[in-house]
Amino acid sequence: MPLLLLLAVTLFWSIWELGQNLPKERLNWFFAGGFLAGGLFFTLVNRLTPLYIFGHECTHWLSAKLFFKETGKFRCRASGGFVEIKQPNVWIILAPYFVPFYFLLFTGLWGLAVSLWPKWFSPCLPFAAIIMGICYAYHVVLTCFALSKGQADLRLKGVAFSLALILAFNALFIYLAVLTATRQWAAAWPVFARKGQTLLRWLLSFWPG
Repeated sequence: MPLLLLLAVTLFWSIWELGQNLPKERLNWFFAGGFLAGGLFFTLVNRLTPLYIFGHECTHWLSAKLFFKETGKFRCRASGGFVEIKQPNVWIILAPYFVPFYFLLFTGLWGLAVSLWPKWFSPCLPFAAIIMGICYAYHVVLTCFALSKGQADLRLKGVAFSLALILAFNALFIYLAVLTATRQWAAAWPVFARKGQTLLRWLLSFWPG
C-alpha cells in the first residue's frame, strides 16, 4: 500500500509539472468547462445513478473478459446491479473505480467517426471536448459518491489497499491523458523519475537511524 500511495503522489506531482506545458488552445478550456459544468450538475442536480450502475457493471464484465474469466448472470436495475464472475481478481473487482467507462466509450466512438467522416466531425471538435469533460466529471463524481457509500467491492481486498490502488490508477490515467495532450512522451519519464526520487529521499529523511 505505501508503494501505491508513493506512485499516486509522484504521478500527481508529475502531472502538475507537465500540465504547465499544455498547449494554449481553446480545446483545453472547452474540456475544462465541460468538466466543471458536469461536476456541478452531477453533484448538485442529478447523478443519473442508473446510467452509472450500467457502466459500473459493464466495466466489471469487460474486465472479466479481458482476464478470460467465466461470467454468468448480468443484472442492472435502478437501485443496483451485479454480474456473476468466477474467481474475480483485484483488477476486475476495482476496475469501475479507475476506468472511466463513458469517457472511453465516447472517445472511441468519436475517433471512429472522425476517421470515417472527417469533413463532418472535425469542425465539431470543441463540442467533443465539452462532452469529454462532462464524461470525465461523471466518472469522478460518481466514483467519489460510490466510495463514500462503502462499496462491498472495497472490502473484498481491504479498504485501505483498495483505495490506494484506485487513487494510483486514476492518477496513472490522468498522467497518460496529459502526455497525450502535451505530446511530452520523451520528457515525461525523466520527470516522473525525478519527482519519485525527490519524494523518496524526503520520506527516507524521516527514517530513524
